[in-house]
Amino acid sequence: MLKTKNFGEIEVDESKIINFEDGIPGFEHLKKFFIIKDEEFVIDYLQSIEEDITFPIINPFLVNTEYEFEIPENTVNKLEIEDIKDVSIYTVVVIPENIKEMRTNLQAPIIINNKNKKGKQLILDERYPLRYMIFEKVGA
Repeated sequence: MLKTKNFGEIEVDESKIINFEDGIPGFEHLKKFFIIKDEEFVIDYLQSIEEDITFPIINPFLVNTEYEFEIPENTVNKLEIEDIKDVSIYTVVVIPENIKEMRTNLQAPIIINNKNKKGKQLILDERYPLRYMIFEKVGA
């Protein structure tokens, strides 16, 4: 049982724990996470099981249909990716008080091999912004 500030007590299914061997940039000491799905909203949550730290995450293809990048060969090897169908891709979301300023970091996608539960956050070149404004395109 895991106690969290945002979600209360959560039963952790060991088979759903994702191992980030290198941690996440800025949080390299945290290696084990799981995803809390939000059925009502497109944002899910990457929850550490080692500390009470949660990252809101989103499928970046939902907010930018032109988003694309190649997963580097060393990451493919490290995560033991055999089939792209086994991969989930997320980006971290910042949810400020003014929801219209919500943004995601397209420059640092999180790659998860769902088959073996290995994950890694990549740092891409500067083709994509650190702060992609989600509602900007909508004109909300």
